[in-house]
Amino acid sequence: MKSYHIHIRGRVQGLGFRPFVYRLASAHGLQGTVANTSDGVHIVVNASEEKLSQYIKDIGGSVPEAAMITDLYFEEVPYREFTEFSIRESELSLSPDLLVSPDYAICSRCKSELYDPENRRYQYAFITCTTCGPRFSVEESLPYDRQRTSMKSFAMCADCLAEYQNPHDSRFYAQTNSCPNCKISQWVVDDRGMQISLEEHEVVDFICQKIAEGHIVGAKGIGGFLLLCDAKNQKAIARLRHKKHRPAKPFALMYPNLDLVLAKHVISQKEKAALRSTAAPIVLIKMAHPADELQKDIAPGLDSLGIMLPYSPIFMMIAEKLSRPLLATSANYRGAPVIHKNEDAVHILGEFADFILLNNRDIQIPQDDSVVKFTPVHQQRIIIRRARGLAPGFYAKCLRDGFQQPVLAMGALMKSTFCIWQNGSCHISQYLGDTSTFDAQLSYDFTLNHFQNLLQFKPEMVLVDKHPTYFATQGGKAMAASLGVPFREIQHHEAHLWAVLGEHGLLEATEKILGVVFDGMGMGHDGAVWGGEFYCVHHCAIVHVGQMKYFTHILGDKMAREPRLSALSLLHTVHQECQQVREAFTAEEFDFYNKVLDRSSLQSSSVGRLCDAIASLLGLCQINTYEGEAATYLENEAQKYCDRRGSYPPPYPIPDIQFAIDHQQMMVSILEDMEQGKNAGEIAARYHRTLVEIILRVAVKQKTKALAFSGGVFQNSLLVDMLTEVMGKSYTLYFHQELSPNDECISFGQLVSYYASQKSGAIKQDVSSVNIEKPCA
Repeated sequence: MKSYHIHIRGRVQGLGFRPFVYRLASAHGLQGTVANTSDGVHIVVNASEEKLSQYIKDIGGSVPEAAMITDLYFEEVPYREFTEFSIRESELSLSPDLLVSPDYAICSRCKSELYDPENRRYQYAFITCTTCGPRFSVEESLPYDRQRTSMKSFAMCADCLAEYQNPHDSRFYAQTNSCPNCKISQWVVDDRGMQISLEEHEVVDFICQKIAEGHIVGAKGIGGFLLLCDAKNQKAIARLRHKKHRPAKPFALMYPNLDLVLAKHVISQKEKAALRSTAAPIVLIKMAHPADELQKDIAPGLDSLGIMLPYSPIFMMIAEKLSRPLLATSANYRGAPVIHKNEDAVHILGEFADFILLNNRDIQIPQDDSVVKFTPVHQQRIIIRRARGLAPGFYAKCLRDGFQQPVLAMGALMKSTFCIWQNGSCHISQYLGDTSTFDAQLSYDFTLNHFQNLLQFKPEMVLVDKHPTYFATQGGKAMAASLGVPFREIQHHEAHLWAVLGEHGLLEATEKILGVVFDGMGMGHDGAVWGGEFYCVHHCAIVHVGQMKYFTHILGDKMAREPRLSALSLLHTVHQECQQVREAFTAEEFDFYNKVLDRSSLQSSSVGRLCDAIASLLGLCQINTYEGEAATYLENEAQKYCDRRGSYPPPYPIPDIQFAIDHQQMMVSILEDMEQGKNAGEIAARYHRTLVEIILRVAVKQKTKALAFSGGVFQNSLLVDMLTEVMGKSYTLYFHQELSPNDECISFGQLVSYYASQKSGAIKQDVSSVNIEKPCA
């Protein structure tokens, strides 16, 4: 018999891992101890070599559902005598070295107890166990233990403490454990902040009554407040749209349970699994009957709905009691982060909500709901927003080869995130929104400060976007100066590409890979607005081998907000006119913007703006009321046409591929189709197919059989399905898996780019030997 020390790293705290280790040791008849520390889980156990081997094998083969082991080390240590196996108090070290666990949706066991009249937690709105409930949103510091969370002020009653200490109980070492005897309290205020006189057991009935009467309610969830109303009450929805200045942006629906979803919608197995997952994201689901009245109010002009299931007990109780879908949307001003503090809810939410449901469990860090979708044909998962349930821990296997320098990557402007690399672990923040707004900037700084305190992190290198005016760029440079550490600028689209390469571990791939980055905008090396870029990748190096031909970019972000300006610019480039676009301007505007186009020297290769231009030409959208509105309508029209046709249409003609890929012939052909009265859906679908054809021809020219895709344009389900259908049998296609293709992935890509630059010093580069076509003028 010998003593062994086992060190396990990864996502191994806050999900019942110590109880799992304890029970497994008991099953094997082993004595020893297990403890959380700042660098994972440590086990000391007495065992024979044979028993140790089987124990370690069983740990790796039957971990809790949400756990992730990234490293497991063991060594013999001086013999220690144990009489039992026990869980020790957590130990602190100087610098946390583990993946932070996200928040987990209510589990099936807790659901059963919530509705069991014989259970002492019957109808208790804060029921949790070792496998579900808040984690990241209540953490103040690490390792994860009750005294370092928002639960520290809630002393467990005798019954809860007995569960907590019982190895055979589902709440054994459950750090968020509570019950009605040691409860988290909740109460309701009106839109003036005045508390409604209610007993706690009356709260849910009162909220449901008010929703049924057509009122809007703000309710505190896990990562922040949601606004709720009856999804079939048109007046309530109209009021909410008016109050939030949100005339067309889709809302999400919260259904009471999966059975009701299945009764109303046809969904795939992957969509069903996502809805039922521990992350419980919003899942964008295609409507079986798009003309439904519900669809028109919730997601006007679209054929899909964002659907979610209740992920917290209070939302489940409200939704189940009403037995109908609820409109559910983040409680915030337009462009501002989600509200998560009680005092802010009382002072601000009265502008939106008639009543506000609060509780006294503090949310330490705000998070929006995550959003995912699956492509209709090939069921490729696309993450639209990575937040509650998915963030912050991320396993970056590609970076773990001796890369120890603490690095902070600041991300981009829109859909911002930051990324921290420390002690071999990668932490990517939740979605932080558009940091061009002051409120989002405050939220970014607050979240970054929280992470630095949580992880006891101090960077030795700061990575920023090349664009000098981005909030994150300026903040990163200022931080580097204050700390006396260097910073490095990473070009936006190169960061996009490095992100998807990093996800797939392709940094040192021996085969040549074509990288395709299509998005709205990012500053290129020449100062132009890039967004339609092609790269060849080989051995930690990338070469820019092509881009969409430049057209004139005007008026900064205004061009992204007004698709009509993109259309006007493209028409100006090809010396064509379109009456539909002409009618989108007043005479004065038309004259003014044409003069601006004549004077402007700033150029763009953005496919995002190209999509906007086509949507404007087709009359789908002239001025966006929310980001990406025009592109969403364009995809929707194209998808409907392809569904009716049962196949994809042919592409528009394009000339031979040069470095600058000419889209003039495509534009002229689109205008000709419009003149002939062709259906908007057909034109939109052919435009999508033309983008695929361009990618295919660049791949042929570059003689590569593998492609990697990133950028917000690849949130487009139809485009991803088309690529898979047209190229999937002959080419290996790499799409993002755990990160969004939009700018949320930029911070991770900045980190991977820096890592690749460190690695490439040891790799001899010979571009000609990998047969990369030289750029042509």
